[in-house]
Amino acid sequence: MYPILFNIGPVPVQTYYVVWFIALSLAMSWTARRFALYGVDEDEGRRVTSWAFLGMLFGARAFEYIWNFSVYWKAPSLLLDLNRGGLSEVGAFCGAFLTAFFLCRRNPKISFTRLCDVVALPAILTLVVGRWGCFFAGCCVGIRSRARFALHFPYDPAGIARHPTQLYYSFAAAVILAALLWLERATVRRGSPSMVTPAGLLLYSAMRLSIDFLRAESASGGLSLSHMVLLAMMLPEAIWLWRSFRSYAGGVQSCEE
Repeated sequence: MYPILFNIGPVPVQTYYVVWFIALSLAMSWTARRFALYGVDEDEGRRVTSWAFLGMLFGARAFEYIWNFSVYWKAPSLLLDLNRGGLSEVGAFCGAFLTAFFLCRRNPKISFTRLCDVVALPAILTLVVGRWGCFFAGCCVGIRSRARFALHFPYDPAGIARHPTQLYYSFAAAVILAALLWLERATVRRGSPSMVTPAGLLLYSAMRLSIDFLRAESASGGLSLSHMVLLAMMLPEAIWLWRSFRSYAGGVQSCEE
């Protein structure tokens, strides 16, 4: 049960959803201002990112259904119960990524890789802000900890001090965002290959795979579907980053000559 922030008549407004709504709103506003930086047509960019947003919502929920397929197979009515299960962050990224990929493949006016560069930093900003929603809701909690910064969460039935993994995610995402901002300012030129997206994906994967070991459900349940996807994608991400670096280095050398 997520804590209620306030009530609008008979409708409770929960802190978790308010914070994530703010995070997504900030990300979408920032995205709209970044199309020109990468030479992406604004109208086409807005159209694709709008569909990608829907793909994000679908993917976030789909990972829950896939990972717990046997439960939903036995009781299909639970598919409509949005209070059961959760939303997968990795599933959201995959849903948005695949939706944008297929739409860009059908549209020669927009480059998929450059659109990814447009949304890469706003996506990380979403995590910086949104994970505070998880913190206030008491979800995604960590394992038992005796550290001074360990916290007791009021909705925790065990009533023990735990790692505030939600804040670890937020702070780590802030570091990633700062690194990508520096990389973008140091390397991006209109028309040049960018390293922002593959670098961001690799750093995100490393963040999740490291911090997730401190999460209670990961410690008890082993590798999840999200972990398997993150591990499988690290090699393609590394290859993407290496090829982008070589293309960028070659472009810089050509300009100097």
